[in-house]
Amino acid sequence: MKIAENDIPFEIPLDRECNVIDFHPSGIWAIEKASGILSHPNRNSENKRVLLHSSYDFEQEKYHWVDSTGKEREFYLVHRLDSATSGVILGVSNIVLAEKLKAAFLNRDVKKTYFAIVAYNGRPIRSIWKDFLQKNPTKGKIRVTSGKTGDSAITSVSMQRKTSTRFGNLALLELKPKTGRTHQLRVQCANRRLPIIGDRTYGNFELNRKIAKASKVQRICLHASKISFSLTANGECIQWEAEAAMPRAFARLLY
Repeated sequence: MKIAENDIPFEIPLDRECNVIDFHPSGIWAIEKASGILSHPNRNSENKRVLLHSSYDFEQEKYHWVDSTGKEREFYLVHRLDSATSGVILGVSNIVLAEKLKAAFLNRDVKKTYFAIVAYNGRPIRSIWKDFLQKNPTKGKIRVTSGKTGDSAITSVSMQRKTSTRFGNLALLELKPKTGRTHQLRVQCANRRLPIIGDRTYGNFELNRKIAKASKVQRICLHASKISFSLTANGECIQWEAEAAMPRAFARLLY
């Protein structure tokens, strides 16, 4: 769903593959980010496939620009999505509210729901996954591994659908991370021999190639479906939920 332009206070220089799905009058924006779009520019890259086409301040974690009326605008990111992952991402045009929402993410007060299509190995799937994850930067890229130490990663898991295809058994999982670690869901799925289809870092590369060639689905099948939270700012209690529909590409593999 794309929100009507007259329902938002000002235009943002959003990438044409993304759209505003909801806006809260306090200054919170819910955007549906497309797969392949960066949440923000990389420091040492000229990649222009970014959420907003404007300048970005890395210290304050905000986009900023001057609009057509000559007014300075700001858009603060309060969390991130991997560039390959699609779905709901939040931004805030009010710095005080942005800090409160960042704190809510940090304190695990924000509920997030993802969907992933995985290669299913036929084994029972536990409802809670717990791991310790460590980031290992190599040649400018981040790879995450699991072990006996590291940052705790916890995810609630439920099976939504199983299907038998010419590529083998696939499953649609609903994933609700209780923590927000880098590459958390991708690594946790891979650790359990449930690689996410299209994952070019932790996935089954041979299967990915077969599926991409036959179905033209050439993206990671991981989607941030829903975000909800409740917080108090300026004496106002804000209870909000934003949702992005499952990508059509998912249906091509599941049905």
